[in-house]
Amino acid sequence: MRPLLLVMLSLCLVGVPAAAQSAPPCQNRQDLPYQVLLCPEVMLEDFTAHGDLAAISSLAFAPDGALYFTSPARRAVYRLAPDGEGFFGEPQLIATLSESPFGIAYAADEGALYVAAEQSLFRVLDGAVQPIYRDPETLWHGELHLGADGRLYVARNTADGAALISLARNGRDMRVVATGLRQVFGFTWQGPTLVIADAAESALYTVESGALVRLAELPAESAPHGIIPYTSEAISAWRGGLLVALSGSWNATTISGYAIVWLSLAQPSVQLQVIPNYYGWDAAALALRRVSFHPLQLMSIAVDANGWLYTALAEGYIYRFRPR
Repeated sequence: MRPLLLVMLSLCLVGVPAAAQSAPPCQNRQDLPYQVLLCPEVMLEDFTAHGDLAAISSLAFAPDGALYFTSPARRAVYRLAPDGEGFFGEPQLIATLSESPFGIAYAADEGALYVAAEQSLFRVLDGAVQPIYRDPETLWHGELHLGADGRLYVARNTADGAALISLARNGRDMRVVATGLRQVFGFTWQGPTLVIADAAESALYTVESGALVRLAELPAESAPHGIIPYTSEAISAWRGGLLVALSGSWNATTISGYAIVWLSLAQPSVQLQVIPNYYGWDAAALALRRVSFHPLQLMSIAVDANGWLYTALAEGYIYRFRPR
């Protein structure tokens, strides 16, 4: 049995009904005075690398349950294969790249991976790496997703700001979807609504009639990165909302972020911190009690077929949170 994330045993989601799941029991279960319904577990730890770049950035699931992730520091893509016991085996190297990768998407209809790196996009199939797009003016690309139209969508960051662009799968027919942003890593869709997380602005945006529209203000200096809609019945209170990974304030005088918040587009100003649940403690108290992600930086988040949440941290960790 893999170790639990012991520093986060006090995580909980009070009053949230959880669907029954077939999964290994939580190790060292500890019933606290309040109801604890989330089981935190370590999927990968100490996947460290030298340098200033993140050891892990983005996550993507394949239909067979395999979890793929990018390592900017190692300039590589890895695969975690299910071990048959509810966890994963050791990381398997899938591809090495000429640039540091930041975003990844799995195209089930091709069995191929699409990877967004510094200035280039790559297609990876059976270990073969094919460059499909390059823009020398781009400093780095963020997350990459396949849209409902089958095209590639990727966050693009330059010295002048950030944008969201779209391309055909062969890397051609580049179109600008959104511009006027400052710094973007993550974006998603909730139904037909495009939602973009601007890390520099600590805000969420959408596009209406070609114009950028501000949807929600997030905590100042919280640096939102990964963002996903939650559609599973596993945690019914989350269904229909968005989960946003707040990477955290790396140079601010006060701690901000280092958590995952839930919000609904119907009322985006109401935001619930769900991981960790802090019960009114302020950020400084959280850091002292070691129940925050601080000082680790959240990057990407993903949900598997069971509705279980996975988080990637830049320092080389992948954590999972599931109903008990």
